[in-house]
Amino acid sequence: MESLRTRLGILFVGFLLLVVGAVGEMVRATDAQTGDALVINLAGRQRMLIQQMTKEALQIGAGNDESHVPALQTSARTFDTTLLAFIHGGQAPYLSDRPVAVSATRNPNIITALEQLQRTWDAFRSNLDVVTTAEPASSEFAVAIRSIERLSPDLLREADDVVKAYEVAAAQKVTRVRWIQALFFISALALLVTGFLFTQRSVIQPLGALGSMAGRVGRGDLSTPIGVKGPREIRSLAHSFDVMRARLQASQAELVTWAKELEARVAQRTKELAALYEVSRDISSRLDIGQILHSVTDKARELLGSEVAFLCLMDDAAQVLHLQATNGPQEAVRGTSVLVPGSVAGRVLAGDSAIQCGARGCTGTCDIMATSFQTSHLAAPLKSGDRVIGALCVGSPHEGAFLADGANTLTKLANSAAIALENARLYQQAERTAALEERHRLAAEMHDGLAQTLSYLDLKTEQVAGLVETGRSEEAVGELSRIRAAIAQASQEARRSIASLREEPQPHRPLADRLAEVVSEFARDGKPQIDLAVKPHSPLLLTPDEAEQVQRAVREALWNVHRHAQAEHVLVCLERREAEGVIVVEDDGRGFDPQTPPADGGAHFGLSIMRARAARLGGQITIHSVLGQGTRVVLSWPVRQEP
Repeated sequence: MESLRTRLGILFVGFLLLVVGAVGEMVRATDAQTGDALVINLAGRQRMLIQQMTKEALQIGAGNDESHVPALQTSARTFDTTLLAFIHGGQAPYLSDRPVAVSATRNPNIITALEQLQRTWDAFRSNLDVVTTAEPASSEFAVAIRSIERLSPDLLREADDVVKAYEVAAAQKVTRVRWIQALFFISALALLVTGFLFTQRSVIQPLGALGSMAGRVGRGDLSTPIGVKGPREIRSLAHSFDVMRARLQASQAELVTWAKELEARVAQRTKELAALYEVSRDISSRLDIGQILHSVTDKARELLGSEVAFLCLMDDAAQVLHLQATNGPQEAVRGTSVLVPGSVAGRVLAGDSAIQCGARGCTGTCDIMATSFQTSHLAAPLKSGDRVIGALCVGSPHEGAFLADGANTLTKLANSAAIALENARLYQQAERTAALEERHRLAAEMHDGLAQTLSYLDLKTEQVAGLVETGRSEEAVGELSRIRAAIAQASQEARRSIASLREEPQPHRPLADRLAEVVSEFARDGKPQIDLAVKPHSPLLLTPDEAEQVQRAVREALWNVHRHAQAEHVLVCLERREAEGVIVVEDDGRGFDPQTPPADGGAHFGLSIMRARAARLGGQITIHSVLGQGTRVVLSWPVRQEP
């Protein structure tokens, strides 16, 4: 009986039985009241029948119409049948001669009243028979009439007693039903009170205590056991909560221990990462490869606490590792190179992280390291992207010299070293590329300036020699003046080139202004006539380097016209076609065959310089020329964005 389910089931079944009993009793009482009302109605009709039979008998005795005899006989039969139904049970006539079932009563008072009524009725009925059969003038008829008059009041009184007995019995039944209803009501209240008290004591209070203890557990109190009394289900729930509390307490203790260990590991890890960061920053701040190599081995030995550190780089064929830097005692070095294919070094380089080895495993990983220093050693690949460039190795003669995170630390250091070495390599490559670019620029400068001026001076010198031989001294003097001016210009160009190596880039200017300067330089002699046409609606702005390349390409084209074309008119046209800049230099000179350059090679070299400048702009040079029909040079390049 300790089960909450059993107790609640008993309460529910009891309440259900109480409701069913109350409903059943109400239905039975309703049916009983209906039957009692019918019986009382029939008993009341018996009194009316007595009065009617008395009246009919007196009418016959008075000598009135004998039609009263059938009515008297009918009333007598109805009275007799109904009385027998009251006493023994059975069918009794009712409305329109429709019979109804009447049950025999067990009430002693009603039975006594019915028996008395039966005796009086028997005497009354015998007199009625005499009235209906004897001659009205006979003495027997007269005696019967007087007996009916005498018995009629007694029969009415006894019929009233029967009605009262039935009414008393019906009232007793109603009273009993009311007592039963009161009993049901009291029982229902008792069940409700019992259910409330049971729920309060067995469910509400234990659950409240359990909730309070659960809240205490939620606030962190895991040391107090959870003990709640009540039904088996509540105790089982409390036990589950207590098991959970105990597990939480154990987990909390484990968590505290784990947190302390984690805090120590985080502190150690933070210390290592800070040291690794300092090492990486120191390595990355260097651009000299030799300094980086020695710095990496020095930092590796310091960071990992090893006795020796080696750094090897891969050859171009990716077959041999060559020792490039070492830090540690000299006796730790056993060789200067190791073959990669077929060796453990190949397995190291094929991985993504460092390999930790000991005296009984991985021996030979670093063949250039003395055996005594291979007792504990780590080897990590140096990778730049997907390309392996070398390996970093540390060793110690002591077993178990490196912690579990040592391989991870060496891997990070190797990755930083690979990046630093790659940056240094790219920096050196950039320096070589910049030097090569500067040589090309100086060559173009010399060709555009000094070489062209020397060529011009050579031409003018021949002209002066010819004028002197023919005695045209005044013209020779004029040419010498122009030669002197050209020499001065060449000297100025040389100084300008030297100054350009040291000066800052010039501010942005419209390209049309720069082209106007170039055109004005070649228009000083008057021939050929040079016109500049600018078609863009807005100024075309380029970077200083791009503008310089365009300007010198146009100067080279005009210089070729001046030297070779023998033209009368030159048109320089600048326009912008959507995202492309276009310059056209067109003359009406003698033209030439671009496939067959002059024997002196000057024009050929000039065209190659022009094409190189166009390539720097990301564009191209197109030359259209026909002998006797002039030359058309078109420079086009993409205009990405106006600065």
